[in-house]
Amino acid sequence: MPSLSELQTGMVAAILGGDDSAAAHVRGAGLPPARRLAVYRNAVRVRLKDALADVYPVLRRLVGDDCFDGIANEYLRRHPPREGWLQSFGEHMAALCADLPVLSGLSYLPDVARLEWARQLAWHSPAVAPLGLEAFAAVPPTEQAAVCLDLLPGSTLLPSAYPVARIFEVNQPDYTGDDTVDLSHGSQTLLVIRRDTTVCVERLTPAEAALLTLLAEGETLGQALHAAVSAENSCAAGELLARHVATGTFAALRVMPAAEAAAPTRNLP
Repeated sequence: MPSLSELQTGMVAAILGGDDSAAAHVRGAGLPPARRLAVYRNAVRVRLKDALADVYPVLRRLVGDDCFDGIANEYLRRHPPREGWLQSFGEHMAALCADLPVLSGLSYLPDVARLEWARQLAWHSPAVAPLGLEAFAAVPPTEQAAVCLDLLPGSTLLPSAYPVARIFEVNQPDYTGDDTVDLSHGSQTLLVIRRDTTVCVERLTPAEAALLTLLAEGETLGQALHAAVSAENSCAAGELLARHVATGTFAALRVMPAAEAAAPTRNLP
Protein backbone atom coordinates (compact mmCIF):
# COMPACT_ATOMS: atom_id res chain seq x y z
CA MET A 1 0.00 0.00 0.00
CA PRO A 2 1.54 3.38 -0.98
CA SER A 3 2.02 6.11 1.59
CA LEU A 4 -0.26 9.14 1.56
CA SER A 5 2.50 11.21 -0.07
CA GLU A 6 3.06 8.59 -2.76
CA LEU A 7 -0.67 8.33 -3.40
CA GLN A 8 -1.02 12.11 -3.73
CA THR A 9 1.96 12.29 -6.08
CA GLY A 10 0.46 9.50 -8.17
CA MET A 11 -2.90 11.28 -8.37
CA VAL A 12 -1.24 14.48 -9.55
CA ALA A 13 0.62 12.51 -12.25
CA ALA A 14 -2.64 10.83 -13.25
CA ILE A 15 -4.66 14.04 -13.46
CA LEU A 16 -2.10 16.30 -15.08
CA GLY A 17 0.12 13.85 -16.88
CA GLY A 18 -2.24 11.09 -18.01
CA ASP A 19 -0.62 8.30 -15.99
CA ASP A 20 -3.44 5.84 -15.21
CA SER A 21 -1.48 3.73 -12.70
CA ALA A 22 -3.24 5.57 -9.85
CA ALA A 23 -6.58 4.11 -11.04
CA ALA A 24 -5.81 1.01 -8.96
CA HIS A 25 -6.51 3.13 -5.87
CA VAL A 26 -9.71 4.75 -7.19
CA ARG A 27 -13.17 3.52 -6.25
CA GLY A 28 -15.21 3.34 -9.40
CA ALA A 29 -18.61 3.58 -7.67
CA GLY A 30 -20.45 2.32 -10.73
CA LEU A 31 -17.76 3.19 -13.28
CA PRO A 32 -14.49 1.45 -14.09
CA PRO A 33 -11.82 3.15 -11.93
CA ALA A 34 -9.87 4.33 -14.98
CA ARG A 35 -13.04 5.87 -16.41
CA ARG A 36 -13.85 7.71 -13.19
CA LEU A 37 -10.28 8.98 -13.04
CA ALA A 38 -10.60 10.19 -16.64
CA VAL A 39 -13.79 12.11 -15.78
CA TYR A 40 -12.03 13.88 -12.92
CA ARG A 41 -8.94 14.50 -15.05
CA ASN A 42 -11.05 16.13 -17.76
CA ALA A 43 -12.88 18.34 -15.26
CA VAL A 44 -9.61 19.55 -13.70
CA ARG A 45 -8.00 20.25 -17.06
CA VAL A 46 -11.06 22.16 -18.27
CA ARG A 47 -10.97 24.32 -15.14
CA LEU A 48 -7.26 25.01 -15.52
CA LYS A 49 -7.66 25.95 -19.17
CA ASP A 50 -10.58 28.20 -18.24
CA ALA A 51 -8.30 29.89 -15.71
CA LEU A 52 -5.74 30.57 -18.44
CA ALA A 53 -8.46 31.92 -20.73
CA ASP A 54 -9.61 34.26 -17.95
CA VAL A 55 -6.11 35.72 -17.65
CA TYR A 56 -5.37 35.84 -21.40
CA PRO A 57 -8.59 36.85 -23.22
CA VAL A 58 -6.78 39.01 -25.78
CA LEU A 59 -4.26 36.28 -26.55
CA ARG A 60 -7.14 33.86 -27.01
CA ARG A 61 -8.93 36.25 -29.34
CA LEU A 62 -5.80 36.84 -31.41
CA VAL A 63 -5.04 33.16 -32.02
CA GLY A 64 -8.58 31.74 -31.98
CA ASP A 65 -10.24 29.24 -29.66
CA ASP A 66 -8.77 26.09 -31.20
CA CYS A 67 -5.21 27.37 -31.23
CA PHE A 68 -5.54 28.70 -27.69
CA ASP A 69 -6.80 25.30 -26.55
CA GLY A 70 -3.64 23.73 -27.99
CA ILE A 71 -1.47 26.38 -26.30
CA ALA A 72 -3.24 25.74 -23.00
CA ASN A 73 -2.70 21.98 -23.30
CA GLU A 74 1.00 22.55 -23.87
CA TYR A 75 1.10 24.97 -20.96
CA LEU A 76 -0.41 22.34 -18.66
CA ARG A 77 2.16 19.83 -19.84
CA ARG A 78 5.11 22.14 -19.21
CA HIS A 79 3.88 24.17 -16.26
CA PRO A 80 1.32 22.31 -14.15
CA PRO A 81 -0.01 24.29 -11.19
CA ARG A 82 2.00 24.07 -7.98
CA GLU A 83 -0.65 25.44 -5.63
CA GLY A 84 -4.41 25.59 -5.35
CA TRP A 85 -4.67 29.38 -5.69
CA LEU A 86 -5.27 29.79 -9.43
CA GLN A 87 -4.64 33.53 -9.47
CA SER A 88 -0.94 32.69 -9.50
CA PHE A 89 -1.32 30.23 -12.38
CA GLY A 90 -0.19 31.34 -15.84
CA GLU A 91 2.99 33.34 -15.32
CA HIS A 92 4.98 31.41 -17.96
CA MET A 93 2.64 32.09 -20.88
CA ALA A 94 4.84 34.74 -22.52
CA ALA A 95 7.85 32.40 -22.53
CA LEU A 96 5.72 29.62 -24.00
CA CYS A 97 4.42 31.89 -26.77
CA ALA A 98 8.01 32.81 -27.64
CA ASP A 99 9.02 29.14 -27.74
CA LEU A 100 6.21 27.53 -29.75
CA PRO A 101 7.12 27.15 -33.46
CA VAL A 102 3.46 27.46 -34.48
CA LEU A 103 3.48 31.04 -33.15
CA SER A 104 6.83 32.09 -34.62
CA GLY A 105 5.17 34.35 -37.18
CA LEU A 106 3.37 36.31 -34.47
CA SER A 107 6.34 37.86 -32.73
CA TYR A 108 4.22 40.36 -30.79
CA LEU A 109 2.29 37.66 -28.90
CA PRO A 110 4.81 37.25 -26.03
CA ASP A 111 4.52 40.95 -25.23
CA VAL A 112 0.72 40.75 -25.37
CA ALA A 113 0.93 37.88 -22.88
CA ARG A 114 3.30 39.91 -20.68
CA LEU A 115 0.79 42.76 -20.66
CA GLU A 116 -2.08 40.48 -19.69
CA TRP A 117 -0.04 38.86 -16.93
CA ALA A 118 1.00 42.30 -15.66
CA ARG A 119 -2.69 43.20 -15.42
CA GLN A 120 -3.28 40.04 -13.40
CA LEU A 121 -0.48 40.96 -11.00
CA ALA A 122 -1.78 44.49 -10.60
CA TRP A 123 -5.36 43.40 -9.97
CA HIS A 124 -4.39 40.95 -7.22
CA SER A 125 -1.80 43.20 -5.58
CA PRO A 126 -2.38 44.35 -1.99
CA ALA A 127 -4.13 47.68 -1.57
CA VAL A 128 -1.68 50.33 -0.37
CA ALA A 129 -2.35 54.03 0.13
CA PRO A 130 -0.27 55.96 -2.42
CA LEU A 131 2.39 58.38 -1.33
CA GLY A 132 1.29 62.01 -1.03
CA LEU A 133 3.11 65.29 -1.55
CA GLU A 134 3.44 65.72 2.21
CA ALA A 135 5.95 62.86 2.29
CA PHE A 136 8.28 64.86 0.04
CA ALA A 137 7.77 68.04 2.05
CA ALA A 138 9.17 66.24 5.09
CA VAL A 139 12.52 65.55 3.32
CA PRO A 140 15.15 68.29 3.76
CA PRO A 141 16.14 69.87 0.41
CA THR A 142 19.74 68.70 0.87
CA GLU A 143 18.56 65.07 1.00
CA GLN A 144 15.98 65.08 -1.80
CA ALA A 145 18.39 63.82 -4.46
CA ALA A 146 19.05 60.74 -2.28
CA VAL A 147 15.38 59.82 -2.04
CA CYS A 148 14.35 56.36 -3.25
CA LEU A 149 10.76 55.67 -4.27
CA ASP A 150 8.85 52.39 -4.48
CA LEU A 151 6.11 51.97 -7.06
CA LEU A 152 2.73 50.69 -5.91
CA PRO A 153 2.72 46.91 -5.31
CA GLY A 154 1.98 44.88 -8.41
CA SER A 155 3.10 47.61 -10.81
CA THR A 156 4.98 46.56 -13.95
CA LEU A 157 7.06 48.55 -16.41
CA LEU A 158 6.73 46.81 -19.76
CA PRO A 159 9.01 47.84 -22.63
CA SER A 160 8.00 46.52 -26.03
CA ALA A 161 9.03 46.82 -29.65
CA TYR A 162 5.34 46.52 -30.59
CA PRO A 163 2.24 48.67 -29.99
CA VAL A 164 0.87 46.21 -27.45
CA ALA A 165 -1.34 48.80 -25.75
CA ARG A 166 -3.06 49.41 -29.10
CA ILE A 167 -3.38 45.67 -29.73
CA PHE A 168 -4.92 45.24 -26.29
CA GLU A 169 -7.27 48.18 -26.81
CA VAL A 170 -8.76 47.10 -30.15
CA ASN A 171 -9.29 43.54 -28.93
CA GLN A 172 -11.63 44.45 -26.07
CA PRO A 173 -15.17 43.04 -26.40
CA ASP A 174 -16.77 46.51 -26.26
CA TYR A 175 -14.35 48.24 -28.64
CA THR A 176 -16.16 49.77 -31.64
CA GLY A 177 -13.61 52.18 -33.20
CA ASP A 178 -10.97 51.77 -35.87
CA ASP A 179 -9.32 48.41 -35.23
CA THR A 180 -6.26 48.80 -37.46
CA VAL A 181 -2.86 48.26 -35.85
CA ASP A 182 0.44 49.30 -37.38
CA LEU A 183 3.04 46.98 -35.92
CA SER A 184 5.81 49.38 -36.90
CA HIS A 185 4.50 51.89 -34.36
CA GLY A 186 6.06 50.19 -31.38
CA SER A 187 9.11 50.86 -29.20
CA GLN A 188 7.07 51.95 -26.22
CA THR A 189 7.18 51.40 -22.49
CA LEU A 190 3.94 50.83 -20.60
CA LEU A 191 3.15 51.25 -16.94
CA VAL A 192 0.63 48.70 -15.72
CA ILE A 193 -0.68 49.82 -12.36
CA ARG A 194 -3.79 49.56 -10.22
CA ARG A 195 -5.16 52.96 -9.32
CA ASP A 196 -7.92 52.55 -6.73
CA THR A 197 -10.05 49.74 -8.19
CA THR A 198 -8.99 50.14 -11.82
CA VAL A 199 -6.05 48.48 -13.54
CA CYS A 200 -4.55 51.07 -15.88
CA VAL A 201 -2.29 50.56 -18.89
CA GLU A 202 -0.44 53.84 -19.41
CA ARG A 203 1.85 54.72 -22.30
CA LEU A 204 5.01 56.42 -21.05
CA THR A 205 7.16 59.01 -22.76
CA PRO A 206 10.86 58.15 -23.01
CA ALA A 207 11.56 60.51 -20.10
CA GLU A 208 8.85 58.92 -17.94
CA ALA A 209 10.13 55.45 -18.80
CA ALA A 210 13.69 56.39 -17.81
CA LEU A 211 12.52 58.04 -14.59
CA LEU A 212 10.29 55.21 -13.41
CA THR A 213 12.60 52.42 -14.54
CA LEU A 214 15.51 53.67 -12.46
CA LEU A 215 13.29 54.30 -9.45
CA ALA A 216 11.85 50.78 -9.78
CA GLU A 217 15.41 49.42 -9.83
CA GLY A 218 16.20 51.15 -6.54
CA GLU A 219 18.20 54.09 -7.86
CA THR A 220 17.96 57.50 -6.24
CA LEU A 221 15.70 60.31 -7.35
CA GLY A 222 18.72 62.36 -8.43
CA GLN A 223 19.89 59.57 -10.74
CA ALA A 224 16.39 58.99 -12.08
CA LEU A 225 15.82 62.68 -12.86
CA HIS A 226 19.19 62.78 -14.63
CA ALA A 227 18.18 59.79 -16.73
CA ALA A 228 14.85 61.40 -17.62
CA VAL A 229 16.56 64.56 -18.92
CA SER A 230 19.09 62.44 -20.82
CA ALA A 231 16.23 60.55 -22.50
CA GLU A 232 14.43 63.76 -23.50
CA ASN A 233 16.49 66.93 -23.32
CA SER A 234 13.43 69.16 -23.43
CA CYS A 235 11.50 67.37 -20.69
CA ALA A 236 10.60 68.98 -17.39
CA ALA A 237 11.64 66.06 -15.20
CA GLY A 238 10.39 67.68 -12.00
CA GLU A 239 6.93 68.10 -13.52
CA LEU A 240 6.89 64.44 -14.55
CA LEU A 241 7.72 63.43 -11.00
CA ALA A 242 5.05 65.72 -9.58
CA ARG A 243 2.44 64.29 -11.93
CA HIS A 244 3.18 60.73 -10.87
CA VAL A 245 3.06 61.71 -7.21
CA ALA A 246 -0.29 63.43 -7.81
CA THR A 247 -1.75 60.39 -9.61
CA GLY A 248 -0.54 58.01 -6.90
CA THR A 249 2.21 56.03 -8.61
CA PHE A 250 4.42 55.60 -5.55
CA ALA A 251 3.87 53.64 -2.34
CA ALA A 252 6.86 54.47 -0.16
CA LEU A 253 9.75 56.89 0.22
CA ARG A 254 13.08 56.42 1.94
CA VAL A 255 16.31 58.39 1.98
CA MET A 256 19.45 56.51 1.02
CA PRO A 257 22.38 56.99 3.42
CA ALA A 258 24.84 59.58 2.15
CA ALA A 259 27.66 57.09 1.57
CA GLU A 260 25.49 54.84 -0.55
CA ALA A 261 23.91 57.71 -2.46
CA ALA A 262 27.36 59.05 -3.38
CA ALA A 263 28.59 55.67 -4.67
CA PRO A 264 28.23 55.31 -8.48
CA THR A 265 25.86 52.45 -9.32
CA ARG A 266 25.52 52.77 -13.08
CA ASN A 267 26.76 54.73 -16.06
CA LEU A 268 24.03 57.12 -17.06
CA PRO A 269 23.82 58.25 -20.68
